[in-house]
Amino acid sequence: MSTRRKPVPRLLDPFRILGARERRAHLAAYERHLDQRDGTLDLAAMRLARRESYLEDLANKPVRWRGDLGAARELRTTWLVAAAKANEGESYGVELELRRFAQRHPDGRGADVAYLHLLLQEHYHTRLLRELRRSCGVEAEMERPGASQRAVIQLMMWVPERLRWILVLCGEVVGCAVFEILREKCSLFSSQPEVEERMAALLTEIHHDEVLHVAYLRARLRPWAIRLARWIAPWVAAGVMREVPQVYTLGYSRREFLARLRRGLEIPAELDWVDPVLQPV
Repeated sequence: MSTRRKPVPRLLDPFRILGARERRAHLAAYERHLDQRDGTLDLAAMRLARRESYLEDLANKPVRWRGDLGAARELRTTWLVAAAKANEGESYGVELELRRFAQRHPDGRGADVAYLHLLLQEHYHTRLLRELRRSCGVEAEMERPGASQRAVIQLMMWVPERLRWILVLCGEVVGCAVFEILREKCSLFSSQPEVEERMAALLTEIHHDEVLHVAYLRARLRPWAIRLARWIAPWVAAGVMREVPQVYTLGYSRREFLARLRRGLEIPAELDWVDPVLQPV
């Protein structure tokens, strides 16, 4: 009896140094993909047409957990807390950055449209995670990060741009790995398959964007910056894990989490331009 083998995923090395020609090709492909994925950008309202349609469809077809969280309540609650905390700092930083963007480019002239798409996608992630919590019967709003985390985020906004992009890349890499783990652990909700399916779909949307952001930032950075990002990534990971210690409860030690980063990030099938090298797990 033959068994179907699971396809070997393509893995993105976030810190692979790209040549100048490859960087240009990746940035061009990124912008083309944005047109297909996000639809029309409404600069005045800071909205993306296809993202709004997706959220409207979710609202029209609600999925909700029935009853309490059951025997696995503690682990399921831990999972929900991790999902919320994984986005707290990023959500706060994105709101600050969007306000600064609007102040600097009130009429859109001179704006980096690709970067604006990245910011707006992160804003939509907050709304997707709100829908994810609703799927489990939790209506709580996203909390603000703690004072120390807010201070670090505000400080990052004034770091020279060529250094700030390095920190942003490391943060996106770590965030992407956290969302991969959360998606894998959706099986905690398998007793209600429609809820598990909805949650996995929402996390797949977010993960797709996060990998896209990593590819975009990697293509923007020069070799020296990529080398520095590879060096400081473990420290960034340690900082994130202090804010989201629930990942440890879900079964990942610090060593295992760092090993996951070294292994690479799974590339969604639609992003065939991201990395030409096929790497096995």
